[in-house]
Amino acid sequence: MGSMRHFEGLTGPKGLVFLGASCLVFLLVQCGSSSDEDPPHPAKDMGAAGVDLANASRQYTMKCSVCHGEDGAPVLASAPDLRTSTLSVEECVAIIAYGKGTMPPHRDMLDMATIRGIAVYIEKFRN
Repeated sequence: MGSMRHFEGLTGPKGLVFLGASCLVFLLVQCGSSSDEDPPHPAKDMGAAGVDLANASRQYTMKCSVCHGEDGAPVLASAPDLRTSTLSVEECVAIIAYGKGTMPPHRDMLDMATIRGIAVYIEKFRN
């Protein structure tokens, strides 16, 4: 039992302090390590334009799909068909932010990053 000699005197409170400190060091080392094999977090899926596509999808469903449909096909007769739109992302951003025709502005309800995300998201509806 010569190897146990290193741990003599580590019983009771001293042993608990040593065990706690060892666990803390282990946890800190593990938290600080990074792995290249970590898969991307789906909630943070960023599109090519650097937008949060998961959030854009949620916001589109909540704010836009009532008029424009889940897939860009209009539900209301006055809503344009997003599947055949030729507008650029910047033009879509302006329309979402400031409104156009019967579409109300959303700049007071959504931040510009979210508005841009929705504009990028609706491009997937195009034929």
